[in-house]
Amino acid sequence: MVQFSQTSWQEYSLANLLETLSCAPMKVAVGTTPVIYYTLPETLEKGDVVKYTMMVGFKKITWTGLISAFSDNKLTIRLGNGPFRGFTAKHEFVADGSLTRCFDSFEFQGFIGGPEEVFSSLINKANLVYAVASRKEAISIKAAIVAKKQTQSFSALNQSSTAG
Repeated sequence: MVQFSQTSWQEYSLANLLETLSCAPMKVAVGTTPVIYYTLPETLEKGDVVKYTMMVGFKKITWTGLISAFSDNKLTIRLGNGPFRGFTAKHEFVADGSLTRCFDSFEFQGFIGGPEEVFSSLINKANLVYAVASRKEAISIKAAIVAKKQTQSFSALNQSSTAG
């Protein structure tokens, strides 16, 4: 069994941070230190899927978890699909003045994708990243694309109604 936990504070309101964490980051720095990030579903309900990624250089390990419990901004996640025999994560988000405190805890049982000692060594060096700025960039790009599509649809409708 391999365990990992991290506490951090984000300079965003609780609602803003939870909304932002539902969008995958546009980019995450690639380096020798392994980084883990996750993407929450838009709704936080039992059975919803949480996507996890661990970047190690240019290698990527991905897996999914299913929300098994959610209350008071505390989530418990169980393994959906991935290279483990078992996986449990707990995420807790607490409003702390103008900040949001995030506590994340991971427990991995049996890495199937290679030697467990190697995976354990990577986890011991890993950092959990929220990549909030990159996620906000992705949100604004998505919004711009949606707006452009709506404008193009309106222009096409307008042109077809005035043709002939």
